[in-house]
Parts: sequence; C-alpha cells; structure tokens
Amino acid sequence: MRSFLITALVATAACSSGSQGTAPAPAPASGGAQGPTATTCPIEVGSRVLSTEFSASGERARITFRAGCLYWATTDVSGVLLQLRPRSSGTQMPYMGQLMGGGVQGGSTWEIRATIDGEYDVWATGAPSGRAVKLEVTVRGDNAPRAK
Repeated sequence: MRSFLITALVATAACSSGSQGTAPAPAPASGGAQGPTATTCPIEVGSRVLSTEFSASGERARITFRAGCLYWATTDVSGVLLQLRPRSSGTQMPYMGQLMGGGVQGGSTWEIRATIDGEYDVWATGAPSGRAVKLEVTVRGDNAPRAK
C-alpha cells in the first residue's frame, strides 16, 4: 500500500509539472557549504503575485519575492516612486530598477530581480494629492544569468 501511495504521488507530481523538467539540486560548495538554492523561478511566468491600490499616503502592502524570479511591478500613475523594505532585519534587498515611465497609459514599470526568498513591505510615494495608485506585480521569468 505504501509503495502504491508513493508511486501515485510521483505520478501526480510529474503530470502537474507540465513540460517543465526537473533540475537536480545544486552540489554543495567546497567546504560543505550549500551553494545558491535557486537559479530558476519556481513560479509560473505571467502569475500575478500582487494587485493592490494605495488610496492613502503611507499605505503599504506585503509581498514575498522568491529567489531566481524576475518580476515587473507596474503602476497606473507616472511620477511615483516604488519603495521596498525587508520585513526581517538582515534580509537582502532585491535589485530594483525603473524600466519605463509615463508612456501612453501614464504609468510606470519597474524590474525586480530576487536573489533570495524574502518578505517585504512595498509602497508608492509621490502620487498627486488625493490620487489612488494601482500596483500590480507579475512574474516575468527567471532571474538566472543568461549564457552569451
């Protein structure tokens, strides 16, 4: 019976992974220390991980970034700054850079590259008085270095 359950779990996991292959775990670094835990994003591309609206100054949302993921954060208001702060002391900040501002729709887009798993507070500053700011964060792909 136990063998049957394990086989069923393995078959279910294989079927639910779709066309994604499984990568072997990274080998331990010299000295027995473990290397980086993730080189590819464990979240499906296109997944929305946050959708919120900041309607008051100082309002914040909580978000978790996963190691190996590339995210795009978009607002519907241009001229705002997106701010991040780790929820735990000592948590490394992800890379965050603005990709586009303004444009036809008037919003802004930032790229966020997570190198470790972490939970953060996120908020927008600089919105015109009384203007709500919509924020959406989606997974865009892997944060793995690309071969040249």
